[in-house]
Amino acid sequence: MDEELAAAFAKMLQADGLPGVLVSNRPWRELSADAIAHLVSTQTAIYVRHGQLVRIQRKEDDTPCIEALTETTLKGMLARTMNFVKVTVKGPMHCPPPDAMVKDILTLGNWPFPPLDSIIEFPVIRPDGTLIATPGYDERTRLYYAPVSRLHIPPIPEHPTDEDIVNALLLIDEVIGQFPFENQASYANTVALLLTPLIRHAIDGHVPLALIDATRPGTGKSLLAETVALIATGRKASMMTAPYDDNEWRKRIASTLAEGATIITIDNIKARLQSASLDSALTSHTVKERILGESRNGVYAQCATWMATGNNIQLGGDLPRRCYWIRMDARTAKPWTRGGFKHDLEAWIPAHRGEIIAALLTLVTAWYDAGKPSMSEPIKMGSFQAWVNTIGGILEYGSVSDFLGNAQALQEQDEDALQWAAFLHAWLAHYHHNQIMVSVLAKDIKTGSTLDEVDSTLVGLYNALPDDLTDIQKGDFRRRLGKALSYRVGTQFDESGLHLVKGESDKRSGAAYWSVALPEFESVCWRERVRRNALPRDL
Repeated sequence: MDEELAAAFAKMLQADGLPGVLVSNRPWRELSADAIAHLVSTQTAIYVRHGQLVRIQRKEDDTPCIEALTETTLKGMLARTMNFVKVTVKGPMHCPPPDAMVKDILTLGNWPFPPLDSIIEFPVIRPDGTLIATPGYDERTRLYYAPVSRLHIPPIPEHPTDEDIVNALLLIDEVIGQFPFENQASYANTVALLLTPLIRHAIDGHVPLALIDATRPGTGKSLLAETVALIATGRKASMMTAPYDDNEWRKRIASTLAEGATIITIDNIKARLQSASLDSALTSHTVKERILGESRNGVYAQCATWMATGNNIQLGGDLPRRCYWIRMDARTAKPWTRGGFKHDLEAWIPAHRGEIIAALLTLVTAWYDAGKPSMSEPIKMGSFQAWVNTIGGILEYGSVSDFLGNAQALQEQDEDALQWAAFLHAWLAHYHHNQIMVSVLAKDIKTGSTLDEVDSTLVGLYNALPDDLTDIQKGDFRRRLGKALSYRVGTQFDESGLHLVKGESDKRSGAAYWSVALPEFESVCWRERVRRNALPRDL
């Protein structure tokens, strides 16, 4: 190659001060390696999220979101960050990034780009108690901090004093003090909800759903959810209605998490809130769902703060033990007519957002600075214990009392448990401790539906059917009944301890025998079985 041609190549490869890739007469693997090396050296904002290359984008309303790279988007990014030059009969020429190379890069599966879990729009606490306050990618937590440009957070004291804590609590009370909470527990749980997005990534565990409930419409449920979102993200919450089908639940949850959502609100619940997919999401670190239009699954990090709003919400399935309760009661027939509020929160919060975040972070910093003291009276909450220990410790150190003080009352609102407890007691009244097959149970229930005797135990059995089984003419009732029993084996629905027991299968049909038992009765039966099995065969 003569000097003039070499100079022309060099000029094209280095045009606009960008790195260059020579395309002609080279294996695709070399082209891909060069392009990836240039993307890394120029610090192009590409990340790896659950086996995909992604980038951070902003929607029309300035909401940051995570977007998977397609062939078109990656090709455009390559074209803007480096020069591609090929050899022709007329000499060197610029060319677009080769399609085969773009496809090769997307399918590598092993890239030198930083891993990304999700986006945050406010400073959050790392697991070691330090604060993510610099916009951009945080290598230690794999989070991307993307605040709006107008957010200004006042300095947070490294060693907060009692006066700092009091001032922080006074400002927090300005935010939520206007809401008509039913009790102190609901107030404390609201402070917990405000803290949760800030401390979420420091919690090595799951976070329950905040159930924002009221006695009447217009009490302020949606406004409270929007208040949480305004503080955390700087804009109103994006509301999601509750689907009636669990498949739709699964798709909506996955699509919302795919965008990197940190605040998710299920608004204005009308029917019973019950979903196996929601149950699973609340106790999972990731959610897996097939990518629309593709034959592969996407896996999305689940580290969001969840809220649900409604009037006198009824919970079903496993949700009662996956929620904490914020109950409001304005004690008036027309709560929407109330007035005399100190602030118009939708206007006041954006103007004071930085100060409110600083107040919340002051409470968190004070707890860490004190050595993360534990609650004086531990509260147990199963899969959510890490959240309870962290939030409960912060609140108690800040003198916010009665956190989760209404948990027992929420459990007593569990309609599903109440209905199944009544059904099992009706079962015991009719069959006692005898074992029966599902076919017999289904037949007897249908018989009970046709009888007029009020005091008949068969009528009582039919009348006690849980709501999801009351339509005995729908589909294969026996099969639905069997599945419902299998799902609840061993579950105790009230303090009596009465529960379902699945026995041995019938030798001819293979169908299982069922019974109900109290704890002490089952213990006696177990000891008797052990005694019989231990006897010599000739006895």
